[in-house]
Amino acid sequence: MEIKKFCNIDSKTLDIIINKHFSHWSKFNPMMDLNNTVNKFKNIYAVNSEVPFGIAMFDNNTLIGFCVFKKDNLKKHTEFSPWIDDVMIFDEFRGKGYGKKLIEKALETLCSLGYKKVYLWTDQAPEFYKKIGFQFLQIVEKNEGGFGELYYKEI
Repeated sequence: MEIKKFCNIDSKTLDIIINKHFSHWSKFNPMMDLNNTVNKFKNIYAVNSEVPFGIAMFDNNTLIGFCVFKKDNLKKHTEFSPWIDDVMIFDEFRGKGYGKKLIEKALETLCSLGYKKVYLWTDQAPEFYKKIGFQFLQIVEKNEGGFGELYYKEI
């Protein structure tokens, strides 16, 4: 398994990440804009070595999934930082332990940057995050409306 920052992957692979991200999450957020997504991934997450940036996970040169790190995430909760966000393991690789490995690498990466605690919110996988050691903090309102569960983990 190999982890690469978005800034160190080719544009074709970054386009695959963008398209997977948009096609999945736009089903849950109809206000999501493809141009805005492309801009964020290409001009923010793929140019930084410090938060915000993204990482992709590969197994034998096969793209498995990705996540991004943000300083700010929820507009109503600016007191929390940094965030792990946009976590995605592609459907064909789910249930094989890759999600746990991606989050472990994400935590290692943030720890190496000096962070001691990390946050994330979910409305789809709370049991997964609890199982890998995240602690429930509170219910939060999502930026696009609706609610999710906020978790944190000491690193």
